[in-house]
Amino acid sequence: MNNKWLQRFTWVSVVLCGLGFLVTAGSAAEADQTLALKYGWNAVWMEVGPVNDKGEAKKCSEVFKSNDFVIDRVASPIGRIGTAEFTSDPESLFNQGGWDVWVSNPESGESDEIAVRADHAYLVHVVTKEGTQNGQAAGGLSLRGTVGFYRPEWAKGSFNLVGFSVQGAPTFASLMAGSGIVVDGPPSEVPNLQSLNPATGGWQAVKGADVVESGRAYWINVPYTFRGAGWSGPVETDFRGAVTGSLGFGSGPGSLTVVMNPVDPESTALLSPAELTFSSLEKTGGAAHQVTMIRLAPAGPDPGVGDLGFHALEPVPQSLRWTTRAVDFLAGWEAAGLDPGKSRSVTVGVRRNWTTGLNFREHLYRIRVSLDGGSVYRYLPVTAIRPDLPSDATETAPANAFTGLWFGQIVLGNVTSLGNAGAPVQPTPSQLAMQIFIHVDEGGLARLVPRSILMQTKTASEAVEPSQVLVVNEERIPFFEGVQQRADGLRVGLRLETVSYDLPRDLRAAGLPNSLRDAIATSQGVANAADVTDENVSAYFSLGTRTGRPPDLPERYYVSWPLEGQLGVGRALQTAGASPLTLDAFHRSNPFRHAFHPQHGAGYAVTRSFTVKFEAEPDPTILTGTYEETTRGLARQDIVSRGSISLRRITKAATLQ
Repeated sequence: MNNKWLQRFTWVSVVLCGLGFLVTAGSAAEADQTLALKYGWNAVWMEVGPVNDKGEAKKCSEVFKSNDFVIDRVASPIGRIGTAEFTSDPESLFNQGGWDVWVSNPESGESDEIAVRADHAYLVHVVTKEGTQNGQAAGGLSLRGTVGFYRPEWAKGSFNLVGFSVQGAPTFASLMAGSGIVVDGPPSEVPNLQSLNPATGGWQAVKGADVVESGRAYWINVPYTFRGAGWSGPVETDFRGAVTGSLGFGSGPGSLTVVMNPVDPESTALLSPAELTFSSLEKTGGAAHQVTMIRLAPAGPDPGVGDLGFHALEPVPQSLRWTTRAVDFLAGWEAAGLDPGKSRSVTVGVRRNWTTGLNFREHLYRIRVSLDGGSVYRYLPVTAIRPDLPSDATETAPANAFTGLWFGQIVLGNVTSLGNAGAPVQPTPSQLAMQIFIHVDEGGLARLVPRSILMQTKTASEAVEPSQVLVVNEERIPFFEGVQQRADGLRVGLRLETVSYDLPRDLRAAGLPNSLRDAIATSQGVANAADVTDENVSAYFSLGTRTGRPPDLPERYYVSWPLEGQLGVGRALQTAGASPLTLDAFHRSNPFRHAFHPQHGAGYAVTRSFTVKFEAEPDPTILTGTYEETTRGLARQDIVSRGSISLRRITKAATLQ
């Protein structure tokens, strides 16, 4: 083997490895394709990419085989698309560069394998047998493989070996209308479009009235003046993320409130929206085209809307709301009718209806564009994820998708007017910023955590990954180690604290000293101090008649405070009605107390109640919404403050220590 062949073999091997990765990491949507082959040379266009059980691209010896006929040679242009040197004789490929060639050699078993991929052209040779000749029908190959949204990219100034996915019998004149590529050129010039004739083994001119065949590849001469990257028909489709090959809606749960039943305005749900844009590339005077979206049902049972709900959306007239359209995607949705030079955008959305199984769902659609005599189409996989479900069968599903500590930024811009008693909440001349920390455990319970230290479990080996923990009880600090390493080598924790909130004093009767329990028993008429209850303690400190702090009152405060509701888009969190944040008369944060003023040793009890409503989701790591707080005890009337809130998760630590 010479050095030139070795270099070429090494380069091709790298390409094939990359192709295997793309197939594995790409869309898992699969479709069927049938190739009608004739004896002799065939130029085929693969719509699907056959893969094995490992998700790797199958080789040509596995794909191009049949019990009815023998395929002895396969040639593939090297590169992403067929831009190899144009030749009028397929037999001459063995003496040209720019091609991968596989030859079946059962005797020696020596052969260069070629990975078969979707949206690529191949030259396939079927051996004639007794009683047959080149050009006669040999049979069909039924194939199944992965598909994705195909965006052709042609090389300008050269011939490209490409194909199209068509239904019916569309003509080349209709398919290429608006492309700027002349189909019926002068006889004296080399035809811009050529097809392979299996009977002669040579290439021949394609006329505008000829029918485009699905699964067949053609040489197309692309001029330097060609506009755009490639050509898939007279209507182009685009959407956010089109380069990925699928319409992905992420992990949700959604950001757009949609009326699911137009008859019932209250039947709302959160959907993840997306926009599809269709543009007619034909000039004035061309034909109008109809764009239709069709869902391809799986071969087995179809979960339908019980799985991944895909909906066409439209705005409600004279309203800021959206509603679903009555669309049957299995029968086909006429998404747009386009006149020459016109564009139209449509809004679609998904709803994650499944609650069991894995977190990933994918449905396959076709975007079909009408042509003269038929249509041209492209595949469109639609995907969505539920983050609260496992990604594979061996993974344990998380108890709650929002487990961890969330840091929030609150901006208050509206407050009750104190200058005008009874006035409604009014905008303020300036805004007040506050910070908040909310922790969600594995069961979904949310707690207000104004102070914590981010640490991690200790490990005796680097091979064992430590787990992050949130320490709220400082007595537990020695049991963990820090997450940051100082210059002196000592690991320290990361303190997370806000001055915007403080938690109530822990006045549970069981933790009070005996002297204070005796005073409470006497004040509340309880015969035995051991029988003092939490209700007696609350009543004792709510009298408001003491001007001095009891000397035996413990300075012990709660380290977290439970909240009602749940974190998540479309949900709400709030302090319980019976459990507001109470700053007692001697609380360390009571605003009426003064540490050095003898007449200000006791203050008025102050309570804070707040509600957070989550409304939108800019991305999967951020929650935004509205914040409203009612403060009682600062003035004669309740003070209501309103503003916005933005929460971001900073750690997934599930427990508080």
